Amino acid sequence: MLMLEYSHMIKNNSAQHLRSSLRKITSTHYLLVIALAIQIIVYDAGRLITPTTVLQRWTALSLLTSVITFVWYVSRNQATKLDVLKRLTATLVLADIAYASFSVYAQRGMASRAVILFLVPIITAAIIGRKSAIFGAAALSVSAYVTTAVAYFVLNFNEGYKIELYGEVGFYAVLFVILSSMIWTVCKKA
Repeated sequence: MLMLEYSHMIKNNSAQHLRSSLRKITSTHYLLVIALAIQIIVYDAGRLITPTTVLQRWTALSLLTSVITFVWYVSRNQATKLDVLKRLTATLVLADIAYASFSVYAQRGMASRAVILFLVPIITAAIIGRKSAIFGAAALSVSAYVTTAVAYFVLNFNEGYKIELYGEVGFYAVLFVILSSMIWTVCKKA
């Protein structure tokens, strides 16, 4: 009986920890949204991007903000079960991957500097505190990045060399895995 109570207490404590971490990471996501919004405004003011591109970027950012707000709201007000909190974290990770993919494609595929946005879902997955979550997010990020870069290359041929495509995609795919390993090392020490 005592062991059952202890097990329930540990599980409840990990749910509280994940809930707190999820609220913090969604708050940090709002800072990312502000930075991305400022970038859109600056690029639009400088006429670096077309009005159609501005609309696409605002739409994508609005969708990301909606998911962040949903996850923040549910984790703050309703979610108490560990499984629900893990699903909310997965939802946020998938939204981050979708936005990073959109950004890479919108910024010319393999030539994009938005590749760093794929680290956001990997770091977000780390709040679960499991190796499988971190490397799962990395695998999804690699898959999305490869697909996005190759799709841009195929649909906009002659904007680079195939060897350059494979070199860039391969480098970043390996980098995502290396950084995931580093993140896991830091997480398991904490």
